[in-house]
Amino acid sequence: MAIPKQIAAFLDLPDVNLYTGHSLRRSSTTVLAVTGANLIEIKQHGGCKSSTVAEQYIEDSVMNKMKRGQKIFHSLEIRRKL
Repeated sequence: MAIPKQIAAFLDLPDVNLYTGHSLRRSSTTVLAVTGANLIEIKQHGGCKSSTVAEQYIEDSVMNKMKRGQKIFHSLEIRRKL
């Protein structure tokens, strides 16, 4: 059994045959981006040849979404005080 399927079976996930190397690589690269990894780390781990693809992992990370949300909230707080 391939490693992604073994991991899915270990985690007791449904339909272990649906898990592939691509899904493992993509999911682990997403987790790495969430930890705040830089562009080079993400490119190396995910096997991304293109910086554009690696940048998408960073842009889509929860951490960056939270930072953008905080900036918007802070902007609204400043305007409210004026």
